[in-house]
Amino acid sequence: MSNVQFDDYEDEQDVAEQLSRGSVAAVVQGNDWTTETIVAQMKRGNIALNPRFQRRDAWSKGLKSRFIESLIVGLPIPQIVLAESADSRGKFMVLDGKQRLLSILQFWGDGQGPNNAYGLSGLTLRPDLKGKTFASLSSEPSLEEDYNDLCNQPIRTVVIRNWKDTDFLHTIFLRLNTGSIKLSPQELRQALLPGPFSDHIDDAAGESEALRELLKLNQPDPRMRDIEILARFLSFRFYAQEYPGRMKAFLDMSFHRFNSGWNTLQAELAMAEKDFEDGTRELLRVFEGRVARKPESPQFNRAIFDCLIYYHSKSEVRNALAGKDQEVRDAYNSLFSSTSEFVDAVESDTAGSPNTSTRLRLWGDSLRILIGDLITVPAIPERKPMVEAIPAKA
Repeated sequence: MSNVQFDDYEDEQDVAEQLSRGSVAAVVQGNDWTTETIVAQMKRGNIALNPRFQRRDAWSKGLKSRFIESLIVGLPIPQIVLAESADSRGKFMVLDGKQRLLSILQFWGDGQGPNNAYGLSGLTLRPDLKGKTFASLSSEPSLEEDYNDLCNQPIRTVVIRNWKDTDFLHTIFLRLNTGSIKLSPQELRQALLPGPFSDHIDDAAGESEALRELLKLNQPDPRMRDIEILARFLSFRFYAQEYPGRMKAFLDMSFHRFNSGWNTLQAELAMAEKDFEDGTRELLRVFEGRVARKPESPQFNRAIFDCLIYYHSKSEVRNALAGKDQEVRDAYNSLFSSTSEFVDAVESDTAGSPNTSTRLRLWGDSLRILIGDLITVPAIPERKPMVEAIPAKA
């Protein structure tokens, strides 16, 4: 789990409810699927809960156990919300309830990871079931009634069909999480925009030692912030001049292109990811671990990191800056002390085109003073936010 605090986690939320009237013309159906039915759907691969999601397991065994306990004793539980795949009838993406579904699948012993086939623990209503596994419930005669209660427990499952675009599903996702800990938009992106790149970046971010050090991780981040940081870098590296005015639209566009053009872009992406790894390591060294922080702030700022890694990912820039660590740190600190322009660009509307362009320009100009014309500032177009969603079958 990441111990790094983020101070700019709002810049993907602003387009969430800018929907066209046609976006909401979807069919919403409610079903009372039993636990056993849901397990069968997951085992057949009809509910997308693949091993990549299982690796980013956010619940402890105690939370999982108490959820199973709730099913056994018949307590009300939150509904599961699924969206039917636009391309495969009868297959579903998870909009809400991923951790609950994963808890069920792993208790059955049909999941993956260290929590698979876990024994129940931390129970308060049925402490007599402590240590019991699914195998115990299904085989011990004294537990037959509990086993039947678990398997036959109805779970309200809402299925959304005929959705028109991803903004509609994104809005549902955010509304479902209102008042609770908001999940990363990247988690939804991984589900809505599947493909070879989406699978690859999950692996690449999870295996990145530089990202783990940057975010103080000891495992892949359950909220997929590690994936998003790498995705932002790759998007700016390849498509900065097409920045549409909002980060969500930018990353959605990039994922669509990277997935559809994977065979052509794979080699270039691999080289870019190596540049990211090398650049991030160098930034960690130069800034002594405190990368992309405002002065006197412990919080990590993704918008600032976008600027830093954009230039430091280039080997010629790193080579030219060799031996100038203090000058780089002084130049960075001066952005906060000598002008309000950079401060404004990292504190409000961070995803807007003007502030995105300003950050890259000002940090690029600061580096140009140190190493000259090796710095090329990307031309971010000045445009209004793009709110058009990727269509369901894009």
